[in-house]
Amino acid sequence: MPEIEIDPTTRIEGHHSTTLQVDDGVVTEAKSHMDMFRGMEMVVLDRPPSDAPVFTQRVCGVCFTVHRMSSLLAIENAAKRAGVFDGVPETARQMRNLLERIATLWNHAVHMFALVGPDYSDAVAGTGLERLDPMEGEGYKRALEAQRELLQGFAEFGGKAPHPLTYAPGGMSATPTAGKLQNIRDQVEFVSDWLGPTDAVPEVIENVRNDEFDPDLGEGLHDIVSLLFAAKEAGADDFGVGPGRYYCNGIYPDGDGNREIPPGIYVDGELSHPDKADITSAISESTARSWYTDDSGGHPMEESPPKPDPEKEGAYSWGKAPRYDGMNMETGSLARLIVTERDPFDLRATLGGDPTKSSTLNRLIARAQESLLLRDQILDLLGDIEPDSTVNHGWTDDFSGEGVGLWEASRGALSHWVKIEDGTITNYQIITPTLWNLGPRDESGIPSIFEGAVEGMAVEDYENPINVMRTVRSFDPCLACSVHVESPAGTYSEEVTPASPASVATGGDRPYAGQEVDEQ
Repeated sequence: MPEIEIDPTTRIEGHHSTTLQVDDGVVTEAKSHMDMFRGMEMVVLDRPPSDAPVFTQRVCGVCFTVHRMSSLLAIENAAKRAGVFDGVPETARQMRNLLERIATLWNHAVHMFALVGPDYSDAVAGTGLERLDPMEGEGYKRALEAQRELLQGFAEFGGKAPHPLTYAPGGMSATPTAGKLQNIRDQVEFVSDWLGPTDAVPEVIENVRNDEFDPDLGEGLHDIVSLLFAAKEAGADDFGVGPGRYYCNGIYPDGDGNREIPPGIYVDGELSHPDKADITSAISESTARSWYTDDSGGHPMEESPPKPDPEKEGAYSWGKAPRYDGMNMETGSLARLIVTERDPFDLRATLGGDPTKSSTLNRLIARAQESLLLRDQILDLLGDIEPDSTVNHGWTDDFSGEGVGLWEASRGALSHWVKIEDGTITNYQIITPTLWNLGPRDESGIPSIFEGAVEGMAVEDYENPINVMRTVRSFDPCLACSVHVESPAGTYSEEVTPASPASVATGGDRPYAGQEVDEQ
């Protein structure tokens, strides 16, 4: 039985590799390896609560806003339960919601054009979609311009990107002036013009079917619809299929204490909307196949900060395996749209065959659909923020308590968990969407969503298992978020070759194709 090692999994954030056992051209077992040590939870120990957002946002240069936001929600939740915090001002709530939407829209543009788009481009897959060719395609380059404009708009309120300075305990530290609001609107409208009007989607679909291109209807829309059609042509509606179980934390609080996208669980065709207490009590982490001690797993509020156990028998990942009532759960844009029962323009029902199907194609469609929803919401929100209004009621670190920050990254459900004693953090945990989607097996041998989705897939070319690569990227994984590397003193260099997906078919030992690490 041949073994295929894909190492590294290129065009994702962080270090990831995949081992495939293949029998008669079909994957019989997949192992998802997170190849960095996880340590950020230890960095924030013995520090004041207000330090946590500053440090944890730096687990990643792509998911920076959501970690700061989830961390803020965790410490604010703890302070509220301790009776020393009443909530953020209305303007701060609106500013946070605006910035988080801008950051997610930026993430989706990066995902569709830089991380996933090349898999369906002419340069990589011979599809004829030259506009999606990395670095050279006109669609690729125009998307880069849009991404830059979005980050510039974000920085008007965020201070800078990545790693904004103005998300502060108790609200915000930046005042929304009329000038900054107009600057954001100008930059978002630039992106909106590139993307094209939402109601043009049916006409753009017809254009793509007829091999026509009308820039007045949006260059971005034409490129995105072309990407979706190329994925459909590649059979992505029938590979990378998960169990159809979805989990969403909810996002964008409204003025009444609810969330515009509510928390949701979708299992066995049934949708429920549990409250925060139900969600937090149902979550656990398994370290059975992780290079951590047993007490590094369990309920996130009770487990210890991660303790490495690199010689652990049967382990193969630095990621943990989160579970909801013992179940592996898919999270991300597809989960958010399913729990809100949305399928704009019936794209998942028509192209994907079923709006709730967990497939590589439906994950791509969901990000395209959510991008349009976000763009429209951002333009509406800009008119709701009152210039020069109160953004912070003050903050104190002097309290004891515990709290959980439930939020949504572009990639899915994110949570931060904190315990505080006399103004000092005594325990901290982070559970990322990539852990949910790409973690290892648990103690019962149940695979992660990605591992299970890959098992049963056909592999026609052992040297280039492109559909496996398309599947892993459909989850928009972020390994930097998931493993929070902490380096000891020393100097390290790494050489990774080749630039395209590297894989090796072997009959036994697990090779590390194309990767060399020298320690000095």
